[in-house]
Amino acid sequence: MRRSLGWAIKLAGVYLLFLVAYFAFALGSMKNDTLARYEQRINPSTFIFWQGEELYSNPPLFSSLMSDTKGQLSSRKPTSLADVDIWVLLLDGFDDIKNVEFASQLGLDVGKISRSQPGSSTFLKSAGLSFRLHPIPLIVNRNSVLVLDAKYLYENYRHECLDEMIYGAMIGQRDQALWKRCRTT
Repeated sequence: MRRSLGWAIKLAGVYLLFLVAYFAFALGSMKNDTLARYEQRINPSTFIFWQGEELYSNPPLFSSLMSDTKGQLSSRKPTSLADVDIWVLLLDGFDDIKNVEFASQLGLDVGKISRSQPGSSTFLKSAGLSFRLHPIPLIVNRNSVLVLDAKYLYENYRHECLDEMIYGAMIGQRDQALWKRCRTT
């Protein structure tokens, strides 16, 4: 009995040590681009788009299916909203943020975003520990939220570029040259 209790304590200690190390790695990846690339290769992010009060895996704004050219995203579909690592909110003007029912749960300031200027964007990153009823009860959650004015993008950029532009913004590698090249006005 004492021996199995000793092993259980050691396993719990190793688990907590691993959890703290992974949490530190997730926090570090929010500050360091190199760590972020490693993290996204180790644990590809699941993502979802919100546009026109609907959730999509590929929104109507895109002219074609978005491709993961840099291998940063997971191909699996999230089974619940808690599984989503990257939220992309494609608004019809920033006042449309008021129609996103879960905006405050994502940590967004609805009032501030609704007053944003056309052409601007908001990108938030966070990491935290969550408890669940599971044999491994504590997990590290990464969460990124990208808020864009889809109406402005559609009116001011070539439509065939939108999926590549938004993909780069999603993974934190916004290509300024692409954005300048695709501008129509």
